[in-house]
Amino acid sequence: MTDRHAIVALTFLLPSGSTFPIEFVIDTGFTDYLCLPPEAVPLLGLPFLYDLPVNLADNSEVLERRFSRRY
Repeated sequence: MTDRHAIVALTFLLPSGSTFPIEFVIDTGFTDYLCLPPEAVPLLGLPFLYDLPVNLADNSEVLERRFSRRY
């Protein structure tokens, strides 16, 4: 528990055989998408899908990159 957030640490096994640990906040409203730190995406070899325009609370728009999961 950190700042009243439930945290879980996961260790990913990379294709090279090395490991990459990431800490996550447990999201009770999970809707099938996982947010990863940008440096994790190339390490995991996730293929790029598309850029998704996202409207923020201040009414500005940013592009959120979407990647596919690997099986």
